[in-house]
Parts: sequence; C-alpha cells; structure tokens
Amino acid sequence: MTSPAKSRYGFIDAIRGIAACAVMLQHSLYQSGLLSAPGSAKLSGFIPNWLELGETGVVAFFIVSGFVIPLSLEKTANFRLFWIHRALRIYPLYILIFFLTFSLHRAGGIHTISGFFVNFLSHLLFIQEYVQQEGFVGGSWTLSLEIIWYAVISTLFVLSLNKKTWSLVIVSLVVSGIAELMCVTGHHLAMGRVSMLLCCVLGLVCYRWERGSISGRAFAILSSLLAVAIISNLLVGFQLFPGPHPSATFRMAFFSWSLAGTVFFLPFLTRNAGFWGHSGFSFLGRISYSVYLVHPIVLYVLLSTHLTGILLIAVTFAATICLSTVTYRFVESPPIRLGHRLKSGAQMASTSARGAAAVKNSTAPEAAPSAPPPEESPPQPISLKSALI
Repeated sequence: MTSPAKSRYGFIDAIRGIAACAVMLQHSLYQSGLLSAPGSAKLSGFIPNWLELGETGVVAFFIVSGFVIPLSLEKTANFRLFWIHRALRIYPLYILIFFLTFSLHRAGGIHTISGFFVNFLSHLLFIQEYVQQEGFVGGSWTLSLEIIWYAVISTLFVLSLNKKTWSLVIVSLVVSGIAELMCVTGHHLAMGRVSMLLCCVLGLVCYRWERGSISGRAFAILSSLLAVAIISNLLVGFQLFPGPHPSATFRMAFFSWSLAGTVFFLPFLTRNAGFWGHSGFSFLGRISYSVYLVHPIVLYVLLSTHLTGILLIAVTFAATICLSTVTYRFVESPPIRLGHRLKSGAQMASTSARGAAAVKNSTAPEAAPSAPPPEESPPQPISLKSALI
C-alpha cells in the first residue's frame, strides 16, 4: 500500500524520471545519426529546430528544485544540516563521475599536478565553466545554478524571509527586468540561465500553494507573472537582443520550455491521482540524478562500438539505467541515509529540548493555548535535478 507521503509527493519522482529520460534521449539522438541520416528531414527539421528535449528536461528539473528545496530546508529547519545534506546528496556521485571521465579522457588537456588540483577545485566549486577549466562532468553547468538557488533560499530562511512569497516573486521580476535592460544596452547576459532561476521561483510558488500558504488566486497571479517574465526573457535573449553566439533560437526555446511546463504541471495539478505513486515512476525518480550524470559516460564509451540509430538509443537507455541502479545503490544511497540520520537526530534533540522547556515552565500560570501547527507528512528523500544538465 502506498504511504501518504509517497502518494503526496509521488508526482515529483515521475517528473524527475521523465526529465532525466528526456535529456538522455536528446543526447542519444545527437550521437545516433538519426538527425543527419538520409530521409530524416522531418525529424531533423523538428529536433532541435523546434524542440530540444535536453532543454525540456533541464527546465523541468529546475521547477522541481524550486518545489523540493524549500520543502527540504523547512522540514530540516537547520541551516547547517541542510547544507550537509545537500553536499552528501551531490558530491559522492559527482566526484566519482569526475574521476571516471578524467580517466577515460586520459586527463584531457591537463599535464601537471597543479593543473589537476586547480581543475578539481573548480569542479568542487562548480565554477569550471566560468574560470575556463576543462569540464569532466557532463551537464555540470546546471549544478552551479542549483547552488545559487540553494544559497538564495537558505539565506532567506536565515533571515526569516523564506515564506514572503509575494516579495520574492516581485524581487525576481525586478532582477529579470534589469537583466533584460542590460541585454538591450549591449551587455548581454545568459537569459536562459536567468530564466532557469525564475523556474525555481515558479516551483516555490507551486510548493506554497500545495502547502496552503497562498490562495489559489495568488498562485494563479504569481505563476502567470513568472511565466510572462520567462517568455519575455527568452524573447529578449534569443531573438530581439541575442548574444554573439546564441545557444538557441526563441522558437526552439519557447516550445522546449512550454513542454517542460507541461511535464511539471500535468503531474502537479493531478498529484492526487494514484498512478503517480507507481513503483516505476518512483524507481526512475530515485535514479534520475545517476541517469543525468552517468549517460554521458555511456555515450562516450559507445562511440568506439560504431552503434547507430535506434539500436544505439536502446543500448544507451538500457546500459544507463542498469549502471544508474548500481550507482544509486552503492554511491548515492549510503550518504543519503547518513544525511537523513543526521536530520532525524537533530529533530529528536530539538523535540527533547522543547519537552524539557515545557516541563520547566509547567509551574507557570496557564496561558491561552496557541493554534496547533499544520500537520505535515514526511517528504520523500529528495534527489537533485536538475538538467539539469
């Protein structure tokens, strides 16, 4: 029987699994030769000219992060433990993938010990792309944006501003507007990445509505404002004032991001449907981080096999899912369990401290009872997204 927690947040695992598979499918299509094969004009004319499934998966991951990171932080209610848990969630597999890729590429362009340590440190800080270091973790650029979102939401938590949803959305819209003005004046910013952070805010708005912290009317208004801002950013960044080497067209971005919205909002708005808690969705959701980081290695290895077409895609999916099951079991799960034990211990200590304080104050004059806190079901173990890519 599905537990209440699982049925409540089962849709999140479904979204993660779909997003990870979308990213893997797009990368497999590029390597399969199907987009350049004779007679593939219809497919290649549509992908990626109109739709980039990798982009779709990454954007869906960021909306999920906007939803689950506040949930995780507020459940933990401890700034230090939140960051410890995030580190235990991200780094073990990330570091393993770094060394595997480093070995497969025979150190790439790194020829000195000092060069290795500089490169490794840049990876640990998720800044390798920004300091012109060779990358050894496919899709890791999305993790740098994830860290920014973690920093934003945890800072708001420390300042007791994390539940000021309207204020956060207004500030986000102002920042978005400033970024657009910079593009207009010739100081081009990566508007796609700015918009991905807006997607995190959109996920936060969904979480606040799901928790009952904002009304349905507020949810409709705030999510609509964010959607308009995202579309405006994409229009400015990819069509009206593109950079010297735009990574996408507005047409492709619009349809890819619209599909990402569908991938998130269809499960979210039907989250009480029992099928989202199906074990298949749960399985794909659990291994989604592994799928995201492992599949580039699988594709690299398959380069030497000369597989092409549908066969390459099928082998990529099968090998990646098998390997991801192993990495989740032996690389991800142990530190995840450690993180949950640390959180549980902190929560028990906090409960004991409150109980002791209650006993100490039991002789004080009786005060009027306060309203009980809203009941909260325990969330599912949270895995990262996220794109992300």
